[in-house]
Parts: sequence; structure tokens; C-alpha cells
Amino acid sequence: MNLAIELQQRLAQADALIFDMDGTLVDTMPLHYRAWQQVAEHYRLPFSKSRFYQLGGVPTLETLQILSAEAGLEIDLQAAKAMKEELSRSMLSEATPIVEILSIVQQFHGSKPLAIATGSSRVGAQMLLAQLNLAHYFDALVTADDVTQHKPAPDVFLEAARRLNVAPQHCVAFEDTDIGIQAIVSAGMSAVDVRDLIV
Repeated sequence: MNLAIELQQRLAQADALIFDMDGTLVDTMPLHYRAWQQVAEHYRLPFSKSRFYQLGGVPTLETLQILSAEAGLEIDLQAAKAMKEELSRSMLSEATPIVEILSIVQQFHGSKPLAIATGSSRVGAQMLLAQLNLAHYFDALVTADDVTQHKPAPDVFLEAARRLNVAPQHCVAFEDTDIGIQAIVSAGMSAVDVRDLIV
């Protein structure tokens, strides 16, 4: 069956749709990678592009803990986190919505409850959604600040479903990373890998 037809059937049957933000709804991953390159260079942390995408969706502080442990270095985690977040915010003006995913959001806005489940901080997510005039599409925003266990744990997706008052098994969720897909599956939701949709 044609991928687009099969996806539309899954979406039509779903009671709610949940979207990751960075790399799924908004094309921010190249911007985050540029920011991470500067942080990694400053703190002498090895951080390849492939490793960056492997850790996509992991909150900044957790990523820094992983990288510093891998490098056997002790760094000022809070200072490094602040540096990364400041650099990322300085680049936000370059961010654009991912057209293929935004069109799905627009298609179902008003007919199904929609939520964002992101590994970003609440402040960062709110800034980005406001800048791109996207916040009004969503009934719930769940961020790294709202859960204690982060992707690949399912918590952020489960909390989004809870706030929408929809059972997880009746949700379809969208992600662009392997650990994000793992989190969706662990939540008992139907997963859409947007890497199959974005041209």
C-alpha cells in the first residue's frame, strides 16, 4: 500500500496526534549541531555528527553528562548547558517549520487533539513555537522540564497523552530519531518515523 495512503488511514483512526519538535516539526537540528560543535570544542568533548543524531531528543544536561563521561572529563555541566542554550537561542531566527509535518498538523488541527512532546526545555520550546506562530495548533506542550525520565523512556509521550486525556494506544506520535521512535513504541503508541516522509 502507498505510504501516504497507509499513513492517512492510521491518522484518521487515531484519537490524538503527538509530535516531537526539533527535527520533526521544526528544522532545528542543523542549528543545534552548530551550537553543539562550539560547546564541544570549548570543553574538548568529542562529538561527531553521527553521535549527535544518536542523542537527538536527549536533554542538554543529560547529553553533557554522557559526553563528559565518554571523554573521561569533568566539566562544569551547568555552565556548558547555559552556553549550549544561549548559542541555540541565538540561532532560532534561522529555524523553519518542516512543511510535510506542518501540513499534517494543519490538516488535523481542530478535529483531533494535538500535542508536542519534546526533549527541549519549556522556555526554549515556547520561544521557538511563538517565533514560528505554531503554538496555537497544540492543546498540550510537554517538555524535558515536565518529566524525570527522558527519551528513550516513554514518559514525555505518556504525559502528553495524559494531558490530552487520550489512552496511549489511541495516539499516533511522530519522531525523527531512533531513541524517539523507541520512546513512542515503549509508550504503546503507533510511531511515525518522519525520516520516511521528509523529502
